[in-house]
Amino acid sequence: NTRDALAYSFSWLVICLMAFLLIRRGDTIRVMSLVRVFALCLWGAVCFALCFKNAKLQKKGFLFSLTCFYVLFIPVEIFLFYRMGIFQQKGSAGVWITFAVIIVLLYLAALLINERMKKKAAVYSEKLHEYQRQSRN
Repeated sequence: NTRDALAYSFSWLVICLMAFLLIRRGDTIRVMSLVRVFALCLWGAVCFALCFKNAKLQKKGFLFSLTCFYVLFIPVEIFLFYRMGIFQQKGSAGVWITFAVIIVLLYLAALLINERMKKKAAVYSEKLHEYQRQSRN
């Protein structure tokens, strides 16, 4: 799970970084930027595995796991985005506000989905776990 999450998120963020550099600066990607993106993706994959694949945290519920993930991941994400120069340009207040709004909207969407789909999610999760057990055997 960690490897797959790392591969997916790293390739996605490299594509986003390329688009950002082409649109904003017309610059090339630096090796340190790739290292920072890789570090961010690695930390995100580890946090994801810890928060969503840990049996103890899963027993406390999805919202608890999501909150733990946000608490562990977002400070590191902000720090690395700042180090990459994403939040350092003119008008950075707008970028910060956009970032905060996206985070809050994603959290609210997760709350809404969790409340509306609680029963269906339990049935789906049980069926998924049953399928995973059968596929391992």
